[in-house]
Amino acid sequence: MAIFFDILYLFYAILYFPFLILRGKWHGGFKERVGFFSSRLKKDFAERQNIWIHAVSVGEVVAIEGVLRRLQAVYPDKRIVLSVTTKAGYALAQTKYPHGIILLRSPLDFSFTARVFVKTIRPMIYIAAETELWPNLFRQLESDRVSIMVINGRISDESYPRYRLAKMILQGTLRRVRIFCMQSDLDAQRIIALGVLKERVRTVGNIKFDNAPHFPAPVMKDLGFSDKELIFVGGSTHPGEEDILLDIFLSLRGQCPALRLVLAPRHPERSLSIADAVREKLLIPVLFSKRKDALKKDEVLILDTIGHLLGFYSIATIVFVGKSLTVKGGHNIIEPALFCKPILIGPHMQNFRDVTRAFITDGAVRQVEDAKALHEAVAELLEKPALREDLGRKASVVVGKNCGATERTLDCVGEILR
Repeated sequence: MAIFFDILYLFYAILYFPFLILRGKWHGGFKERVGFFSSRLKKDFAERQNIWIHAVSVGEVVAIEGVLRRLQAVYPDKRIVLSVTTKAGYALAQTKYPHGIILLRSPLDFSFTARVFVKTIRPMIYIAAETELWPNLFRQLESDRVSIMVINGRISDESYPRYRLAKMILQGTLRRVRIFCMQSDLDAQRIIALGVLKERVRTVGNIKFDNAPHFPAPVMKDLGFSDKELIFVGGSTHPGEEDILLDIFLSLRGQCPALRLVLAPRHPERSLSIADAVREKLLIPVLFSKRKDALKKDEVLILDTIGHLLGFYSIATIVFVGKSLTVKGGHNIIEPALFCKPILIGPHMQNFRDVTRAFITDGAVRQVEDAKALHEAVAELLEKPALREDLGRKASVVVGKNCGATERTLDCVGEILR
């Protein structure tokens, strides 16, 4: 079976490689990804027992922060090894976790690579964030008697049909997982329907509710704004959404001269194309990485760096969370809620189904159907400070009500390590 997955993964890699190059997603460390480690790194692995955590990209790197910190506190004699797949996720992890862990690029899922990684790291436990399944790696971990755990697991409405089609192929990989910590009852039901034993599945909630920032929130002047300015932040935006936000900004800045727009694309490599779109609207784009002065009324700030979005959420007057208006899926609305911000989203929040439901139930988020409705919602919130405050307060309350998933996850880790 290993040779089957090797061939399948090789075929996928060949097809996907040009996409990585063209989109600027290819990153260094290829030798590491196939198992070539320095002598120093091998020595570090051998010195202590290792807990291996895997996060694919930016979202998972951010999500696991609370779990990672608690693991360091509960198991201070163990070393944390964090593997990350994407270029952006790796860059963020470098700044977010500079000390106390070993950061690696994740292995390519060939059987020989998996063997080298597992034999070299010798983990006590392998923890994968958000239902990441790697057939060859999981087979090697089981062969070396390493317990596998999935945390913050979810199966989206979009991916569930694909999982069902591949059920027979996935069953061998799924049965190797000791515990699945799923975000919701529906996610738990779906993983059980794919053939996982019920006793191996736990519904623990979403660990993202526990991720209160571990840094002092910047004040407005630290990011170049005055207390009198009203900051409209478009967070994790996708193609099409920036144009809508620019049109809203152009329409409303006449009646609200203090309004400023910050665009934070989900993929910072799109920043230059977004700058072109800003110019087409006869506005002036300013890249955050090159900014020197305070933002002028005709300027639009483009966040072209990783790791600064939370800071802008903390000073925002209104937040729109992207991949929800022109693209399906949605992004994390918990982050701006941590700062008591009024949050606007589009109709497409499939990847955050249960989180969105919790906010909507308590009237803690404003969901709009289209660009026109988003324009009206922004205008209303700008006119009514009390409404902004009430929406932000309710969002914070929802976060408080749903905390605790991190500790429940740690209980499951302890269950395995005992």
